Parts: sequence; C-alpha cells; structure tokens
Amino acid sequence: MKTEDKILAAQTSLLWDQPFFGVLMLQLKKVRVDDPKKVDTMATDGRHLFYHPPFVDELKKDELVFVLAHEVMHNALEHHIRRQSRKPGRWNDACDYAINGELVECKVGKMPERGLLEARFTGLSAEEIYRILDDENNGDDSAEGQGDTGGCGGTMDGCAQHDEAAKAELRAEMQTQIRQAAMTAKAAQAGKLPAGVQRIIDELLMPKVDWRAVLRRFIDESSTRDFSWSRPNRRLLPLGLVTPGTVSDGVSHIVIAVDTSGSIDEPTLNAFAAEVRGAFEEGSVDKIDVVYCDAAINHTEQFEMGDELFIRAVGGGGTRFSPVFEWVTEKAADTKLVIYLTDLLCNDFGDEPHCPVIWAHYGTKSQFQQLSPNVPWGECVHIEP
Repeated sequence: MKTEDKILAAQTSLLWDQPFFGVLMLQLKKVRVDDPKKVDTMATDGRHLFYHPPFVDELKKDELVFVLAHEVMHNALEHHIRRQSRKPGRWNDACDYAINGELVECKVGKMPERGLLEARFTGLSAEEIYRILDDENNGDDSAEGQGDTGGCGGTMDGCAQHDEAAKAELRAEMQTQIRQAAMTAKAAQAGKLPAGVQRIIDELLMPKVDWRAVLRRFIDESSTRDFSWSRPNRRLLPLGLVTPGTVSDGVSHIVIAVDTSGSIDEPTLNAFAAEVRGAFEEGSVDKIDVVYCDAAINHTEQFEMGDELFIRAVGGGGTRFSPVFEWVTEKAADTKLVIYLTDLLCNDFGDEPHCPVIWAHYGTKSQFQQLSPNVPWGECVHIEP
C-alpha cells in the first residue's frame, strides 16, 4: 500500500472510531518529507502534517491511528506555540509524555513500542514535565538534534516564539477547530462521547483567563503620567546624565511576594517578570518590593523608578503566606497591591491585608483548579508563558 493511502486509511479509521481526533486530522495539510534530517517520523506546526514515508510504512494500522491522534493533540494542546526558549528535543519529549497517557486512556489505536509513557507524569502539563526532565538531566543538551526520540511524531514551532500576534491567530484557529470537531464527534456518536474524550474536550475548551489582563486591571497602564525633575531617571545617572523621570497617578507601590518553597520554571518566571517590568518602566508603578518567603521571610529587595527589576527563581523550605502580609502591614502600609507568585500548596493564608491581592499560580492547570477554590480572599490567576 502506498504511504499516502496508508495515511488515508488510518485517518478514515480515526474518523469512524474517534471522530474528534479524526476531524482535527482533516484540517491538516499533508506534506511528504523524504529527508530524515528534516523530519524522521512525523511532525506538525498547527497547520501541516509532515511525514517521513519510511516511518509511516513501518507502522501497523492501529499504531498509525495512534500517531495521527498524537499529532493533532500536539496542536490541540498548543504545543507548537508554547515552547518559548525551551530546548526543542526535550520539549517534544515532555509533550509526548503529556499526550500519550491521555490517548492510551481513551483507547485510541495502539501506541508504538518506542512511545514515551510514564505513570508519574499523569496529569502534568508539558511545562512541568519538561522541568522534571531538565532537572534529571542537569540541563544536559547532548540529546538535542537527534530527531524524534519518542517515535510518535513531534511538534514544530508554529511561528516565532516571541510573535504574540501570530500565536494569538494560531490559538484562535485551534479553538475554532476544536469546537467544530467536538460538535461533529458528539453528533456522530449519538450525543454521547467516551468519558476520556469528553474530559479532554472540556479541558481544551475551558475558558482561559488572560492573566496579563488581570494584572493590567490592577496596574493600570492608562493612568496619567508626566515627566518630572523631582524624580530623575535613575537608570541614566551612572552615565552622568540627569534626565526627568515619570510620575503617575496610578498604582504607586506594589509588593511582589515569591513563594520560595516551590519550583517555578524559567520561561514562566520570565513571562511574569516581563509583564510587571513593563508596567514599572512605563511609570504605572513607582516602587516595588520583592519579598522572598517560604515558612518565613528570607530576603526583601526594593526597586524604585529607573531601577531594573529582577525576580529570581529560588526553591526550598516550607510554606506560609502569613509572614508576607504581616510584613506588608508593619513595614509597607502604603502598598496598593500584593502579587503573590506561588504554587498555592499552603493553608496558612494569614489575615487579609488592606489592599487587593492577586495569587499568581504556577504549576499545572489541574492543580490550579483543585487549589484555587480554597483561597479565602484575593483573585487567583494561572500564570503561563
């Protein structure tokens, strides 16, 4: 059987048996790649399915069905726009681990023998799995560039990872396709989807809160700003240049609390810091205190307008939130907003402060959904790169 006919047969089988995945597969333009240095198994960038004929030819039909579903799950989970600065090979492995367990549970085809599957990664996001793999390999890059180690196909960047407009376009396309596929699958299966597939669809279509918009709601970038000699630009002072700084009638002093008991990955921390740094540099914030705390406050740093804001990734220790709010009450009474960067694995919240609080959660979405309802006050947002 020709390679293309084999793919068509597996796609048809997927449409009949698992129409949600089959409809998503129909959306992808199939592209043959004969050079194994470019694609040695399969890959997708959100709009195309790239396949290497020798890889397809060696698969049994039920294995090919699994691999096709695997590829559309890369797109549905937006793996092609979530990599950020992570190592491509290790990122693909992390994504494979996140996908394969779901497909095995849903009984979609048969996973190829080389497929990556470990029970310890069940329910974890690709970002969290990546962090574990990177830690276990001490950041070693030696496996990079060695092709698809998982043998189920991979994911390519759908666009430049810094191009937020292109990412938004790809994300909107994918959400539309997921809704269409869900409607078609439900109609084809008499209104009742397999429990595992229904759960996947529910998670994919769950409304996504734009955490950046939540931050901006409190740190108002549209607040009136003006230049003033009373606050020289401190960044240029070391160069011997005295220039006017900016003053704002918006939020003047915020506290960023960092839960040092957890382990936040660098891309997530960088995305969070960049958003706060943007407001700081625009003049929406006059002063920022960064408080590092586990069971007690370990360290504080203060940044004023013109300073370059740094937030460090640190880990270790127990978890108590109350010391931060006690510190705010005693030493930073003029605080207008507290942003607490945390995994939410704590029950000691302390007393509610006089100002608004944003709980900026890092970790898995499932963990966020489980823990955020237990937060007694403040607004919870899930931070993603």
